[in-house]
Amino acid sequence: MSAGSGSEHVYVATAFSAWGMTNGTAAAMLLSDLIAGKENEWTRLYDSTRISPFASKRLYKGGLDQAAHFVEDRFRGAGNEDDVAPGEGRIVGRPGDQTAVYRDPQGEVHAVSARCTHLGCIVSWNPSETSWDCPCHGSRFSVDGEVIQGPAVRNLEKKNRHS
Repeated sequence: MSAGSGSEHVYVATAFSAWGMTNGTAAAMLLSDLIAGKENEWTRLYDSTRISPFASKRLYKGGLDQAAHFVEDRFRGAGNEDDVAPGEGRIVGRPGDQTAVYRDPQGEVHAVSARCTHLGCIVSWNPSETSWDCPCHGSRFSVDGEVIQGPAVRNLEKKNRHS
């Protein structure tokens, strides 16, 4: 939230996601204090230059883990919807054409594209919430592919059943 080197009098507040009402208000308060030259006890907490990019191995490991997940997901999936038990969700199909399949307790199959509509990561089944969750950025979808929580704004594409 600070100007940073070479950017005097340029202030940016971004990436509020689902927290825009609260963090947007906090940003407005901080920015107005920075512009007015007033001290604000939250300034250091929200300073975008507070962490050196070289300071944390954990930061790099997280990025590498996410990249590995993104690549591995392209090869996940096997079997077909007949292999999915009632109350279970599973990614089926061949790499490049994966389907997220949920069979409800009554035996009805719900099949949608496994590719998140936000940035294309492959969703995972969340049995606790009975939802498809994107491990990359946190989008969540119903068993029928409807967006429950973003950042995705488009539903998962419904798939034709093969059995």
